[in-house]
Amino acid sequence: MKISFFHVTLMSTLSKKEEKEKRKYVRSDCLLPAEFVKSEGRDSLSERAIVHNFSQEGLKLAINFMNIRPGSKVEVKIFVPEKNLSTTLAGEVTWNKFKDNKLEVGLKINKMDENVKEEILNWIMPVWVKIEDEKKEKKEKSG
Repeated sequence: MKISFFHVTLMSTLSKKEEKEKRKYVRSDCLLPAEFVKSEGRDSLSERAIVHNFSQEGLKLAINFMNIRPGSKVEVKIFVPEKNLSTTLAGEVTWNKFKDNKLEVGLKINKMDENVKEEILNWIMPVWVKIEDEKKEKKEKSG
């Protein structure tokens, strides 16, 4: 199976820190281009971002130049180039932090086309699971 640049990354989501996770759904790691199109008080934005993980209820984005505070209502357009797919979602920023000269933002999805959400999840999840299984096998063989 070919894995492209915008596809699933090799990061593990089951680190010790995340074992205490309180999310209902697993977030699948990915690298998908995105764009902020609207934020409270600012219409017609065109701020590029990268989706780093995605789940039924939320996602994590990295942004270069924009500061968005928790509680902010936003609209984000997500692109899946390999599937020739894009969609806009409405959400609320639940947290933010600066890391490696970028702002990371946790976003709770409030409104998104459910069919498109399922299509994205069905595309991301099998590759993510395969990568995690391969990492587990490699660890078991070396340990």
